[in-house]
Parts: sequence; C-alpha cells; structure tokens
Amino acid sequence: MLNDLTVQNYRCFKDLHIKDFARVNLLVGMNNSGKTSLLEAIYLLVNQDDINRSLIELLQNRAETDKLPGLSGDGNQYQLSQYLSEEVRNLFYGFQSHGNQDILIKSSNPDLSLSIHKINNKHIFNQDAFEIICSDGSNAPIKINLLADGTVVKHDNLPLLPKKPSLLLASSNLNYQKLSELWNSILLTPKENKVVSALQILEPAVRRVGFTSYPNYHSSILLKLDTYPQPIPLISMGEGMRRILAIAMASVTVENGFLLVDEIETGLHYEAQSEMWHFILEIAQELDIQVFATTHSWDCIASFQEALAQLEDDSIGKLFRLSRQHENIRAVEYNSNELSVAVRQSIEVR
Repeated sequence: MLNDLTVQNYRCFKDLHIKDFARVNLLVGMNNSGKTSLLEAIYLLVNQDDINRSLIELLQNRAETDKLPGLSGDGNQYQLSQYLSEEVRNLFYGFQSHGNQDILIKSSNPDLSLSIHKINNKHIFNQDAFEIICSDGSNAPIKINLLADGTVVKHDNLPLLPKKPSLLLASSNLNYQKLSELWNSILLTPKENKVVSALQILEPAVRRVGFTSYPNYHSSILLKLDTYPQPIPLISMGEGMRRILAIAMASVTVENGFLLVDEIETGLHYEAQSEMWHFILEIAQELDIQVFATTHSWDCIASFQEALAQLEDDSIGKLFRLSRQHENIRAVEYNSNELSVAVRQSIEVR
C-alpha cells in the first residue's frame, strides 16, 4: 500500500504532499481542486510496468486524445501517437515544460518514483521530447524517451518494473471489451459470486451474469434474475447497475493492488451507496486492495462514514479534502471519528 505521496508540477499540483493514507481513501474538494489529477498521479506511479499505455489511457479518459496507438517495432523502440509528446507537455503544471520544471511523483513507503522532464530532441527540430524515469527503489531506474514523432525508446534493454495490479475507473463506465476481459479472468471462480453479490445491492433477484459474443449488440451483457424466465439485458437495468458491475469487477481483479475510481457515486442512490461502501471496505481487506475514490456528493460522504462506523476497525478508511490556496493545493485529513463529527454537525468537507 502507498503510505505517502508527493506530486510536483503535475497538472494543477505545484507541490503536493500527503501522508498516512488508509486502505480505503475518499478524496473530496471543489471543482478544479485536483481530485481526478491526484487519481492519475497515483495510477502512473503504481502502474509503471507499462507507463506509455498508462499515459495514453489517462489522456483518453480526459478526451485529450482520441487515438489509441498501435505498437510497432521491437521491445525497446516502437511507435505511438505522433501527437503524444504535445499531449504530454499539457500534463505539466501551467502547461509549460520548462527545463527546470520536472514532473515528479513519488512515495517513500513503498519506495517508488516517476519523473518526466523535457530533453533536447535531435530527431525533429524545435519539437518537444521527454524522458520518463521510473524506479521502484530496488532495481536500476528504467529510462524511456518519448520523441516528438511518436517514437518511444527504452534504454539499456532493462526489463520493465514488476507489475502491480491496478485499475482506474473514469466517471464513465468501462466499455464492453474491458468488462469482458475482466469477466474472463474471474469466470468460474469464487470472485464471480462476489460480483453477483454486488449487483444484488440494487437488484436482489440477480443470480448470474453472462457475456455474449456480440459486443455491439444492446444485449451483450445479460443478467439472470429469479423474477424472469429469460435473461435480461444489463443495459435495461439502469446506470446504477452498470456502475456497480464495473466497480465490482474492477475490485475483484486487482487483488494485492490498487483500485482508483473517479466520481464513485455516479448513478447510485444514497441507500445503494451505503451498501456499495460496505462491499468495497470488505473486499479491500479480504483481497489486500488499496482504494482511492473521488466524489462531489455529500450523500456519498455520509454513506462512507456510515459504513466505516459499523466496522470493528474503522481506521481502514479516511477522507482527504483537497483545497486550493492561491497556487498551492493541500490535503486535509479526516479520520473516521473526525468525519463522524463533521457529518453529524453538517460541517462542509467537500
């Protein structure tokens, strides 16, 4: 698990420090306070084994690129989007990649770091190129160059860092292909039953889940309910069911890793949010998962506090409020007891 985090010169963060993360962390704050950016920074740090894909995924989530690049070439040099270096420049604080302004994302416990800095590009004159340096503290750092023409070069034939299971759920739900891949990884295992139990939060009659071979058809994901003789399309059950399915499937497939969820309350009624938090808190402990989630919703905060209060050990969850002070953003920590007082007295923590 991550105990602490430093983020410098990444998007809206000039210099952010957070310590004493819990197993399940709820991130709140006003618009443009950096909640989604913080999720991205954590995702890049813990997902260094395929950093180029991670960067592209984050840009796609924000609709900053609509090009999913194909890979060509050997394992140490290949081609990505020709616009990648331009898009990476926009990740820097103030949208400027000065020579003395490197992106740095790091944790001291465990020892992980990732930096991105501008380099001279000898391939294409007057175009930005970047070097990414990844380290897990135990092996030699991995160095990767992103050139302006979209060429990616990994140096010294070094292996990529060990993979730590991680998934980032954007505010929109996972597509059919990704959901199908996750389902295949848990099919006919006890984890399949955990997904069904999560769906029962919204519809107690759910007994089974099935995926068809027609990903573009409206009935591509089916549910078997006690109340109907035939399978029912998931799409007919509403946004909340799709959200619960994505959260549950992501949760059970990142065992010993990290789950990051943006706007976790999307599509869920308050009463369902409370049961959702019970599921997440339980699965995080059982499968050794660290969770980071964002919300704008007071109901979601209250249901998180309610679920924490029912645990024997309520220290597994914390809330962090991001607040902006001029150019700086800081995080204010609320443990379970402090959050309980805030909720009872309707103290604004969003």
